[in-house]
Amino acid sequence: MISQPVSTELRPGMNTTELKQAIASLDTFLEDNILHCPINETLTTRANFFDQLLGLLWQSHQFCSDKFSLNAVGGYGRSTLHPFSDIDICIIHDGPLNREESTSISTFLTQLWDLGLDLGHGVRSLKDTYKACKEDVTIATSLLEIRNITGNKQHENQVLAALYSDKLWSSKAFFSAKLEEQLQRHAKAQGTAYNIEPNLKTSPGGMRDLQTLTWVARKHLGVGDMQALRKHGFFTNDEYAELLECQNFIFRVRFALHQAAKRSENRLLLQYQAEVAKLMGFGEGSPLGEGGNIAIEKMMRQLFRAMKRIRELNQLLMAYFSREIAPSKRRKTIVINDNFEIIEEHIHARHEDVFIDRSQIMSLFLLIATHHNQIIGISPETLRLLRQVRRRLMGDLQDFQACRETFKAIFAHPQGMGLAITLMHQHGILASYLPQWREVVGQMQFDLFHAYTVDEHTHKVLKNIYQYSVDSQNGTLTKDRQLAADLYQKMSHKSALLFAALFHDLAKGRGGDHSELGAVDASLFAKFHGLKLSHERLICWLVENHLLMSITSQRMDIHDPDVINRFAQSVGSQTRLDALYCLTIADIQATNDDLWNDWKASLLKELYFATRKALHSGFENVLQLRVVVRDHKLDAMRTLCQSGIDESKLKTLWKRLPLSFFSHSEAEDIVRYSQALLTHQSPCQQAEHPSPYETLILLDETVVKGGSDVFVYTKDRPGLFVKLFNALATLRISVKQAQISKTKDGYVIESLKVLDFDDKPILNASRRKQVIDKLYKVLDHDIQLPKKRQPRMHQSFENQLSIAFLYSRQSTRTLLNVSALDTSEFMEQIASVFRKQNLTIHSANISTVGERADNVFLLSNEQGQQLSDQEQQQLTEQLKQTINDG
Repeated sequence: MISQPVSTELRPGMNTTELKQAIASLDTFLEDNILHCPINETLTTRANFFDQLLGLLWQSHQFCSDKFSLNAVGGYGRSTLHPFSDIDICIIHDGPLNREESTSISTFLTQLWDLGLDLGHGVRSLKDTYKACKEDVTIATSLLEIRNITGNKQHENQVLAALYSDKLWSSKAFFSAKLEEQLQRHAKAQGTAYNIEPNLKTSPGGMRDLQTLTWVARKHLGVGDMQALRKHGFFTNDEYAELLECQNFIFRVRFALHQAAKRSENRLLLQYQAEVAKLMGFGEGSPLGEGGNIAIEKMMRQLFRAMKRIRELNQLLMAYFSREIAPSKRRKTIVINDNFEIIEEHIHARHEDVFIDRSQIMSLFLLIATHHNQIIGISPETLRLLRQVRRRLMGDLQDFQACRETFKAIFAHPQGMGLAITLMHQHGILASYLPQWREVVGQMQFDLFHAYTVDEHTHKVLKNIYQYSVDSQNGTLTKDRQLAADLYQKMSHKSALLFAALFHDLAKGRGGDHSELGAVDASLFAKFHGLKLSHERLICWLVENHLLMSITSQRMDIHDPDVINRFAQSVGSQTRLDALYCLTIADIQATNDDLWNDWKASLLKELYFATRKALHSGFENVLQLRVVVRDHKLDAMRTLCQSGIDESKLKTLWKRLPLSFFSHSEAEDIVRYSQALLTHQSPCQQAEHPSPYETLILLDETVVKGGSDVFVYTKDRPGLFVKLFNALATLRISVKQAQISKTKDGYVIESLKVLDFDDKPILNASRRKQVIDKLYKVLDHDIQLPKKRQPRMHQSFENQLSIAFLYSRQSTRTLLNVSALDTSEFMEQIASVFRKQNLTIHSANISTVGERADNVFLLSNEQGQQLSDQEQQQLTEQLKQTINDG
């Protein structure tokens, strides 16, 4: 037992200040010694201290010891009390309370609140306690862990006797309720704890999974802890030791998390991870950057592996409990072959030495794919055998020729990426097969762009590709996935695409370009597995270029024929284009739940069809810019004249407008803009928006490529684009693309493709009016905008600036890519540098990727020409100085 300092000793008659000092002294002592004491002893010491404190205060009220009892419940009842955990108590009494007793209880509770304790409490008669347990399984669960602190000890025994019997809850009903709770909890976390900010309590493999096992064991077997399960044959000694080790590690992480957060917190938020790693002795933490953080990565890897093991052991025991507590009346068995059978929808090994033949490990999962309609999981006995053989492996499973053939068969099977690949991932078989997979298990990706670890993200990519077929067959395809699903269904090389998805990120964390390193790994894999040369080349090309389509669609001007031409040349064939499109969509959707939207879908689809056309034309007949402009003008002119617009006035207007106005807008957009400009009167004459700048702002219900279109026409003046951008940002509207054109008489036209706060077009009329009113106030009346707050999660990252000059086909334009931490000042900082150098912005592609803003600008210098090498150097230095010092 830990030897505590004198300052933590409790004595009768201590006042509130003295008690607070004793609590603070204890917490400081425990925190200072956390690395030198077993975590269970630390938590028990804290629980024992509060037992004494509550007992002292309770005794001062002289409650009748026969009538009353003070009891700890929940985590406090388990004697696992973390620094800021709630102190859950239950006061039980026999018979009704008189006025004096009620007053004394209220005074007692007030004393605890005055000490600053986070208190969870219930005051009930014994009869009401039974009733509450019967009506609410949560209360029944909490009271399963009742522990008497002081008063009538029989109350604890009576409550437990009632809960252990079938009077309040039968074992079957209680187990079903707990199982349903767990299923819902896992579904809410999307079945994984492998995300950037795991919840230590509720994520799969978290403390709730451990507690669920304890609760079910207490209720059904009347045992006090997990250790007793070994006597009942549910646990082996090794499994118990493993569970205890994992539990203790999570307890240590949670203790350190409470220290770092200085409050009760179960989510391991980015902002706390460096401090938690430091407190746990993994080394000094630092702000997250592209290079990651070794201390955080070590801690998170251990945490993820602990949670994975807990989840697996939870699954094993819950299956045994299910069979014991709620056995099936009819035990249906289907024999598959000499080695495996299906029992109650779970595949089961027919003899214990089945996995001595290592090829049977892979055969197990091929059978799951083959019998997918009859199998929902692996039997607990077979899972235990898998866990045992996994530890005994002396090499990789891919070293066996039979395993390699079966692995290929799983990826070629229509249902291989269904339940089979998920179970291979969950139970460590992919890690046992591929050394590259083993290296990325639990590997963090230190940004907000990637919400999951590398292995979990890759698993999700494979599932997304598989979902193309499932949704097509079920008729549940969404519009944004229809094209990808159609292409995938027609592919004759589906397994090549899946192998590319498998390897696309497996080289992360090694240093160097993970795409290039991954392509080398993929080539070695293909040769070792005897894949066709054509498949090997396709797989390697996809791995090396898996980011190409996403980057091109979001950074480049995909309406520029030269961009399409160069992209088509990089792709080279229809087969590659189809596979890359399918992989890109699956990859983006598996990266972050909030990343995919109609805007990205429309860009990728447009790039796909433009590239397909270019490929069919042999690259040479891609429509040139002049042809595009001519066609747009002719189509728009025809529509406008049919609507009664004066052709001479229209031609006069169009003469004022630059070529880019027509090349970057579709004919229907040119019609809308032209109609508005022709009918536009000076806002000085408009009561609603008087202005000296003749500003026109359009924002209607029209949806363009999945987003709303904000059209602004006004007199040119410095800082206009930044004002517009910041005004939209304060309204929580994100700018995805901006096209800026200057007229020949001093006006500017800005067309912005935007999405509202929910990543959808702005379809509500009152919301559109709010946006228009705000823009008029900001642009024409210099209304000051509130400073945009930096998101909480972004504060954990250091600002790593990236500046690159990209190829531009236009001899008078320079293409600049600026990427940095997305702060409230970022766009303003860039624009201020542009103004200092007298640069003109002609277009901007703006995207936020996780915590980073990634923007591409088309610029010209003061003479309207491309920036010289010296000007590029000056621009780079000024941007670095302004953004880094900002």
